[in-house]
Amino acid sequence: MKSTRILTLIVLLVSSLAFAQTKIVIPAGTPEDKALNDINQESAVEKKTAMLEEFVQTYADSKPAVAYGNWQLSQLVSGSDPAKALSYGDKALAAMPDVLDILQSQTDLAQQAKAYSKVVDYATRGAVVIANIPKLPKPAEMDEESWKGNLVHEQELAQPIYDYMATAAYNAMANEPDAKKRVTEIERFLMVFANSKLAENATVLAVATYQETNDFPKLVAYGEKAIAADPKNLSLVTVMANAFAEDPKGTELGKAATYATKAIELAKADKTSPEENRLVTEGFAHQVLGYALLRQEKTPAAIVELKTASAMLKSDPAKYSITLYRLGFAYAKSNQVANAKQILTEATTVEGPFKDAAKDLLIKVNAAKPRR
Repeated sequence: MKSTRILTLIVLLVSSLAFAQTKIVIPAGTPEDKALNDINQESAVEKKTAMLEEFVQTYADSKPAVAYGNWQLSQLVSGSDPAKALSYGDKALAAMPDVLDILQSQTDLAQQAKAYSKVVDYATRGAVVIANIPKLPKPAEMDEESWKGNLVHEQELAQPIYDYMATAAYNAMANEPDAKKRVTEIERFLMVFANSKLAENATVLAVATYQETNDFPKLVAYGEKAIAADPKNLSLVTVMANAFAEDPKGTELGKAATYATKAIELAKADKTSPEENRLVTEGFAHQVLGYALLRQEKTPAAIVELKTASAMLKSDPAKYSITLYRLGFAYAKSNQVANAKQILTEATTVEGPFKDAAKDLLIKVNAAKPRR
């Protein structure tokens, strides 16, 4: 009985104008098929590797053979040498760029290698393949109804892969140390994973990254557009409030206060998050509002907000550290020396980003002459 070697259910070969359905097929009885049967009988890894490399060289004119051979080489060395495995996988994709199985295995390998940009690249390419399933042309031999059912089935099979790739790409972006690279990755992610559950998280990450790269005009344009589309997005509103409050130029402190107030309202109304998480979110919004007021020289109002925040943020050392320092600063600014010393002394015991700054400020407060 003749058999056909099928590697994946759907592979899209891209032409300049359209997509066409195909499969990686190595017909039974061909020299390629016979060679692969011999290779599959070999159990020794080194010999099998050599045989596969020879197979790829011998059938270099056959895209399916090159794709399959390099993919198998990639799988063969993935446990011992992820970088080399990635190289083989890239050769497979060079032959057939849209094989979903290979894109998924490359995503796995890139995660192992912590090659964050590559994770995003493979995952987003996979998402494009999946998105184009409904665009596949109907084969002449299949009736319309059967074809529609086939496409629905293929989409259902692809959904877990889509979700996996979205998660892999998001985690890679979140761990990407290069903020400029991260911006590009996020923009690419949001183009192809717009329907993912992680799109909201990616939007928040985008705003935070624009802040990190000091691209304030893009932050404002992007963030406000996102909020207009999703005005009850608590995470996004909070991040935008903080970005406006932290802007060195201080030109939009009024917006920082507006967004922080909105974030407080949304946090109070949040009935889905655990109470501790909700309190931290609300507390951080109070801290942002307090800082914005402090920069506007509205120190008494700032103290009220920062005191409220400090009571809510004790479970989060990083946010608590920031809040205590700013509250201590506000007390010192308003000549409430005893309160300033008390708060700053506590701030020096909190393992957070403002611990050292609190020590320095406490020294200055202790050394300062009382004002009358």
